[in-house]
Amino acid sequence: MKELSELKDEVKTTKSSFNRKNLLKYILIFTVVTLSTLIIPTCGVLKSQAVSVGLIAGSTFAIIDILYPNKVYINGFHH
Repeated sequence: MKELSELKDEVKTTKSSFNRKNLLKYILIFTVVTLSTLIIPTCGVLKSQAVSVGLIAGSTFAIIDILYPNKVYINGFHH
C-alpha cells in the first residue's frame, strides 16, 4: 500500500502534466452531443448550431469536472 507522502508526490506530478484522459472525455462528450443534435430532431438543424450546442455541453462538462473533481479518501470519510 502506498504511503501518503508517495501519493502526495504523485498528485503533484499529475497536476503539472497534461492529462490526455480528461481531454478525451471532453472531446467525446462534444462529439456525442453534436451528433445527437444533428440526428435526433425531426426538423432540420444547422451544422453550426449543432456544433455550438456541442461546444457548450463540452465546456460545461469540463468546467464542472475541473471545479468538482472526484475525491478519493484513503482512510475513511473526512468531514
